[in-house]
Amino acid sequence: MSRFRTLVAALAIALPIPAAVAGCGSSSSSNDEDPNQVLEQTFNNSTKVTSGHLAIDLSGSAEGTQSGNLSATIEGPFQGDASNPNAFPQFDLTAKVSASGAGQSFNFDGSLIATKDNAYVEYQGQAYEVGTSLYQQFAQSYEKAQNQAQAQGNQDSKSFLKQFGVDPTTWLTNVSNEGTTDVDGADTIHIHGDANVPQILSDVQKIAQQTGGGQASIPQAQLDQVESAIKTASIDVYSGTSDKLLRKLSFTLTVEPQAGTNSQVSSVNANFSVTLSDVNQPQTITAPSNAKSISDLLGQFGINLPLGALGGATGSQPQIPGVGGSSQAYANCIKNAATPSDLQKCAQKIK
Repeated sequence: MSRFRTLVAALAIALPIPAAVAGCGSSSSSNDEDPNQVLEQTFNNSTKVTSGHLAIDLSGSAEGTQSGNLSATIEGPFQGDASNPNAFPQFDLTAKVSASGAGQSFNFDGSLIATKDNAYVEYQGQAYEVGTSLYQQFAQSYEKAQNQAQAQGNQDSKSFLKQFGVDPTTWLTNVSNEGTTDVDGADTIHIHGDANVPQILSDVQKIAQQTGGGQASIPQAQLDQVESAIKTASIDVYSGTSDKLLRKLSFTLTVEPQAGTNSQVSSVNANFSVTLSDVNQPQTITAPSNAKSISDLLGQFGINLPLGALGGATGSQPQIPGVGGSSQAYANCIKNAATPSDLQKCAQKIK
């Protein structure tokens, strides 16, 4: 089961794009647009998606002496700030995970909510607040990083992936136009193609190196091993017929471990998809009622923090043990962080 979870995790990293379940009907009519042109227009679309409903779906099954199944979904609305595009977005995302294998099973159901002034975690029907003070520090750091990236020309003119030098149109080969398909009420053009596995793995390596500060390089031997194990892989892109905005992207593959690896799994089938609906339509994100302090939730997992450790709705200065009785060094680091790498380094301030 551990091998299966590792493989599924690798798949999730390989496609750093959200995925989801969408109620797609069969192709109702043909469309004669050039599939390569549709891909180009979709992945280079200058229209920003600032709000909508996101649905992510990851499912897989492993066959062999150590068989297992996994199902995971993340879904909910998100809403950007129309007056401040660089502000941290609001969202209400619910995650559900179900896994079984080797005679064991695991289930999880929880939510993560971000409003304008606070963040919440919902677990087992109870909401817990992060606290306005700590959340505002994070939101300010995020906005600062976005402003600096925009000033350096890393936004607006480039998509998220192209900031890393990645062109998703190269992820498909043998592309074909499968006609028009309804995706959650949106009329789309369905483009199908074989996955260009070597190119995708190369892009994964490129992203890992840049986001990890050059220290997260994946050994080439491991990439070669993954490539040789993938027997079939396909990608389906659903693009709005009128606006060429991405409505759904799905990835399907079959993996068979190499002979001689002593694997207890003979094959793995996985499906990963992302769907966007209600694109650029207003969404309402509300704070949950009767929220407790996040320290109450952490205490359930043996992480005990003193009262007020993470701040609260009063906006008091958060206190974190191990930093001279307060989190001032951590707070200052977060405030001055300009990049995701800077934010990662701030964790070293908590000892």
